[in-house]
Amino acid sequence: MRKVSVIAALGSIFLLSLAAAAQDHQAPKVIQIVREEIKTGKMAAHSIEANNTVQIWAKAKSGHHRLAMVPIAGNENEVLYFWPFESYAELERSGRDLDQVAVTYQADFDRISVNNKGEDLHVSQRDSIAMLRPDLSYNPNVDITKMRFVRVEMIRLKPGTNRNWEEGRRMMKAAHEKAKIDENMLVYQIVGGMQANTYMVLFPWKSLEGLATIPHGKDYWDAMGDGNRDKLDKINSESIVLDDVGIYGFNPQLSYVPAEFATADAFWKFKPMNSTPQPAVTAVKKPVKR
Repeated sequence: MRKVSVIAALGSIFLLSLAAAAQDHQAPKVIQIVREEIKTGKMAAHSIEANNTVQIWAKAKSGHHRLAMVPIAGNENEVLYFWPFESYAELERSGRDLDQVAVTYQADFDRISVNNKGEDLHVSQRDSIAMLRPDLSYNPNVDITKMRFVRVEMIRLKPGTNRNWEEGRRMMKAAHEKAKIDENMLVYQIVGGMQANTYMVLFPWKSLEGLATIPHGKDYWDAMGDGNRDKLDKINSESIVLDDVGIYGFNPQLSYVPAEFATADAFWKFKPMNSTPQPAVTAVKKPVKR
């Protein structure tokens, strides 16, 4: 999650900001990835705190948005956030802006911290930054308001094999184009926060029927050709150290998206999850993560 000032606020996908993305469907050039592992049995409390944080951002009319995802296949005690940005400069500006929100609305953050009795609900938290690779992606501009799930594949390569692996991804992209595969494939290169030589491949889906499309069928492999298929298998076997696949569902109640999302699809309508009211305190000395 994103951390702001002495009060930590919660830690972008499909941008110029999410508001622009809702209109022109442009894939974000930069994504901040926030992966949180929640203590066992604390997911409900964390969801309430995260939902309340979104309400504070809405009250502040923050212009920075996030997409929240929870695992369908993966660690049940995990939440994944994507923060989308047009540039690294916009990412930097968001930190300053959210710091100011934390200062201005400190009493609100204190209140929701008191509701949790100051308890840190996290086991771990990691922030990473990724940049879009249009040369490796296929149909990257997607209407995210219509999507409900996303396949997140994290691929780590052996040192010195990046160029060969990227050649293989271009072969895959060409086969997609030739066979006219009906899907969106977004490839991002991790630039910080994870081990070197790591890439993230995203497949957003309207339903879990998307699982049935992988691996692709005869048309795709005919477009690839036997020679290239063998070459691709060799490249992958020689270059990939780790290939981790998670399936996530979008969670509107933990997301902070523009009003255009709910206008486009009622799925995104935000519903407050207020906890039992507690009196606000004047100060919280220990930083609290959300």
